[in-house]
Amino acid sequence: MALPRRLLQTGAAGDAGSAGATLIASNVVIQIAARVVTMAIGVLTAALTARTLKTGGYGVWSGVSSYTGLFAVLTDLGFVTVATQRMATEPEREAEWLGALVGVRIAISLLIASLCAASVPLLLRSTGHSHAVAYIMTTTMLAGGAASLLTVFQSRLRSGVVLSFTVLQWLLWLAAVVVLHVEHASVVAFALANTAILFAIAALQIQASRRFVEIAWRAGLRLWRPLVRQAVPLGVATIMITIYYQVDSVLLLALAGTRETGLYGAAYGFLGPLTFLPAAIMGSFFPVLSAIHKRDPDRSRRLVQVCADVMAVIGLPILAGAIALSAPIIHLIYGSEFSRAGGLLPILMVAFVVICFGTLAGNLSILLGLQWRFAVYTTIGALANVALNLILIPPYGAYGSAWATVATETLTMALMLFTSLRSIHLRLRAPKMLRATALAAGMTGVMVLARPLGLIPAGTIGVLVYACGLLALRIVNREELRALAGRGRVD
Repeated sequence: MALPRRLLQTGAAGDAGSAGATLIASNVVIQIAARVVTMAIGVLTAALTARTLKTGGYGVWSGVSSYTGLFAVLTDLGFVTVATQRMATEPEREAEWLGALVGVRIAISLLIASLCAASVPLLLRSTGHSHAVAYIMTTTMLAGGAASLLTVFQSRLRSGVVLSFTVLQWLLWLAAVVVLHVEHASVVAFALANTAILFAIAALQIQASRRFVEIAWRAGLRLWRPLVRQAVPLGVATIMITIYYQVDSVLLLALAGTRETGLYGAAYGFLGPLTFLPAAIMGSFFPVLSAIHKRDPDRSRRLVQVCADVMAVIGLPILAGAIALSAPIIHLIYGSEFSRAGGLLPILMVAFVVICFGTLAGNLSILLGLQWRFAVYTTIGALANVALNLILIPPYGAYGSAWATVATETLTMALMLFTSLRSIHLRLRAPKMLRATALAAGMTGVMVLARPLGLIPAGTIGVLVYACGLLALRIVNREELRALAGRGRVD
């Protein structure tokens, strides 16, 4: 009974500024553990969804999800990130910033949901049940205000509260997908079930927030303008990032048909959930960096180096597993009908490694006041992504989109990371990252040799080799393990 109480502690305003190794490390571990659970559920639900809907129906599901996602991103536009930073740096005004955030999110969600619904018959190709699914999924944008209430716990480094709702949502979705699979349901039924679950979770979020959080609605009104003003460049960047995350499926649906979109969606189904891993790392470090970077720049630089090392450690083994075992992974989860997606998975995992460092770069831009530079770089990336997709999709289909994603992510990450590191006068030390790269290459070779034993044995051997190698090559040392256990200092 003590463990759930520790995981669900609500904390207090100002906790991020005084956070030590125990709080930072436990917050990281909680986030990663929750993301591992949700990723496992996500893989299972994606498999059942694809097997139920087949390539055509799954193509509609993927394409329409990407289409509505292009609008859904407009309901945030960086408001959550700015509010998190302000609540961490000004804990005495936490209730006011939270009131401003939730009010702005509710207002803009109503506007964007209306625009999305109006655009469906004008812009979205009528394939199968695509229009009906789009109208249903548009309503999910109205749940954004309730989700914003939990931002206060993220600013306090209390991710257990936030992620408990995420895990519950995924568990409910798994149960729904199992029922839909048994009933051989249509893509419309999937959309209805997904929407119902989101609104049920939103109701629970409202109830929990009313118990543990103070919201200054009237005082928050005065902060709408500064919140929006600070978020504008982040909003531009968020839109551009979403374009090159989502537009590839939309363009595939329009230019290559439902089958290619379904194949791409099967491989991309791994990339989407995995991006939560670097987000979890920065979700724990960003409030601390926000609170200390001006008063303790040396510690801030040390924490950035730690973040970069961790990004390499978590990203490279995932790429190694995709290179060695992509074909059996795709076959196990989606079946032989999706076998061509096996070649897409390693390409998209290259993009995942780049995204890990891009997440660090994007958070640094906010911390350092480089939001407009970030907006410019992501705009360049979005334009490059659309151009590359238009060039590569006709001859190469889903593979063209995959390589366009890699090129776009690399371009944007390189521009922003270089600018941010130069601004804080930090040159990243490479030894740990190089050792992690060599270890991941060895892990790939071992899994290739062990592949005849089967997917599970080969994957297990690879994980053991990587874990032992982290200690043997001193990529992770005893002091860092002590910090993760709450007995050391992470800086």
